[in-house]
Amino acid sequence: MDKNLTEHFANLESKLQSPDFLNNQGLANEVGYYIFPYDIKDELKLQDLVADLSHSDLARKVNLKIFDLYDIMLKRIDDLKGLADGDPMEMLYAMEKSDGLQFVSQQINNLLEMDKNDNGVVQEINKEISGQKCVVLITGVGKVYPVLRAHKVLNTMHQVLDENPVIMLYPGAYDELSLRIFNEAKDQNYYRAFPI
Repeated sequence: MDKNLTEHFANLESKLQSPDFLNNQGLANEVGYYIFPYDIKDELKLQDLVADLSHSDLARKVNLKIFDLYDIMLKRIDDLKGLADGDPMEMLYAMEKSDGLQFVSQQINNLLEMDKNDNGVVQEINKEISGQKCVVLITGVGKVYPVLRAHKVLNTMHQVLDENPVIMLYPGAYDELSLRIFNEAKDQNYYRAFPI
């Protein structure tokens, strides 16, 4: 990264104060989706910056809503308790042991209905924002990789969440054509977000 994290995050905070940003204006008819790429080595520092931001006057002013993909995934799995025989997490651990991570990833994607626009991630976010004017900040991308993929989350959200600006904190690189998680693995092509 050519900017240090503190300067980069200050740029994000500056964006949050822009009326054009908050109202999705000046985007050539695109929905206000943004990717904040960062170096994974800065993860803990970024978590501290996000925690500070979440308790700030700025967060209250723009009605900042923070969603951790990992927490959403765990909540949806936990919601299965009582519907299945046994603890869903224990079942997934057993599946991973016998069938591998790729199989478990497919099962979790099926559970979250990630092929649908109104999937489990979108439902959880919609439930929380329920028509409010706000800024959506998505964290936890690195924690859910490779089970959930950022491009898939963004592509489905893009179809449903189109009123409020959405910022995804992305541990890797984004060049307006593709995402590279951890600056290594190419996640997929993604063209609809603006870099911050």
